[in-house]
Amino acid sequence: MRATRLLLLLLAVAACGEKRLTTTSVPTGVGPDAILLRVPRSGGPMRAYRAGRDSVLWTSNGRAPATSAILGFDDFQSVVLARDSAGHAFSIDLRLGGVETLGGSVLAGSLRSEGAAVYGRDDRGRVTRVTSVATWSWDPGKSIQELIPTPDGALLVAVADGKRTRVQRLIPPETKLTDSAYLPATQAVLRTPVGDRVWFVTDSGLISLRARDLTRALVVKISDITAIESTPSGDRVYVATSRPTLRVIDRFAEREVGRITLPAPALAMRMDPDGHYLLVRTAQSDSIHVVSVGTARVITSIPGAWRDDLPLITPDGRVLVARGPDVVHVDAETGRERLRYRGGAADLWIQVRWNGFRPRAAGLDRPVEFEEYAADSAAADSALAAMMSARYGSMTSLPPEQPPVESRQAPAPGKTGGRETWTVSFATLLAEDRAREMAERIRIDGRVARVIAGSRDGIPIWRVVMGPFDSRDSAERAGIASRLPYWVFEGAP
Repeated sequence: MRATRLLLLLLAVAACGEKRLTTTSVPTGVGPDAILLRVPRSGGPMRAYRAGRDSVLWTSNGRAPATSAILGFDDFQSVVLARDSAGHAFSIDLRLGGVETLGGSVLAGSLRSEGAAVYGRDDRGRVTRVTSVATWSWDPGKSIQELIPTPDGALLVAVADGKRTRVQRLIPPETKLTDSAYLPATQAVLRTPVGDRVWFVTDSGLISLRARDLTRALVVKISDITAIESTPSGDRVYVATSRPTLRVIDRFAEREVGRITLPAPALAMRMDPDGHYLLVRTAQSDSIHVVSVGTARVITSIPGAWRDDLPLITPDGRVLVARGPDVVHVDAETGRERLRYRGGAADLWIQVRWNGFRPRAAGLDRPVEFEEYAADSAAADSALAAMMSARYGSMTSLPPEQPPVESRQAPAPGKTGGRETWTVSFATLLAEDRAREMAERIRIDGRVARVIAGSRDGIPIWRVVMGPFDSRDSAERAGIASRLPYWVFEGAP
């Protein structure tokens, strides 16, 4: 009986074939999806694939310009940030499929992104931040070496100051420095993914600064450093030198805790976003070495090109690498090819974690209804106006709007001339100047929001609206494109 059970178990394992779960596999439907976005380097529509699949999941409506680099992804606004061949930063909206140029500045040098903002240098050498709504510049007065945005909204600027490097911290759009620190002349900078530590490479070794106040957290004496990389949590830092070994620094132990032997000295490294593998490029080799973080050893070598965007590792434990004219998916532990994207080497790639491509249930798209207020928008505006009036008082002397007198029968609610109409409402305010200022800033596809004066329960109010639209879908698209809180209701403004 025991032998029979063992045989059945072996047959079951064999039947699983290539669908078995590895130690790094993520069950389907758990957490955000791993999405591979493919951007044509020469310009054109963008495509998205679910990691591990070769069928196109999404194609953009807009066309990307000729692209030189992909900078990052903001999951809050669902936009991918990139740089075109002319030096402008632009965004790719995964929800609407559109492409938007950020600001009008041509940015020089290496660009950095954080959230939905892109940092670089303008033609006058100033630090410049561009977003979809504004451009900010600041002159540090020195030659800029590195720009290091942090997740808390601050910006670290490393500038050359004689034979030293001065690190300055400020919080845009303010231009007042909150902290600064002097270091020996630096050669490279690494910000941990968490963003609480910044590592600087100097002639004598590594210096770690706390990002929040620029105080020194750790100093490690290592000479002849060629590359540096950290785990996603920042607990360990891998340091490459001119020797064929990686030195492992434990941030909490504050010392070197191990070494990893390599076939040759390392020139560059790239960490798996999940922290399972470390990719290493070595000198005098066209192969990419895969280091297992858990076992601290090289487990396989994969032929392929080392680029700014590739190779990268997907959650299922595979390496996406450019090989000849194509991009292939290779098993990180066995080196076996699993999937091939034909002609993919001519494009740029980025992996994002986002579940916005999942189908939505129809019931989720119904508008919210509140029992304590009337269902129509007028009552909701009335309740809001009354609440704001009680808290802030009357903010204008404009008399209440009188209802118009109609000499003919009005059309049915929600219809104009026999057809349906929809309106997007962005806000109801008690100050006319604030309402008009807000309306001037909302521009979507050539249309500008407008202000409608009204009165609710004797209180004058101003509503910021856009419309009418011919369909609810059109109104919803306008609301989403505004990137502001909005409410869609049936009927003319």
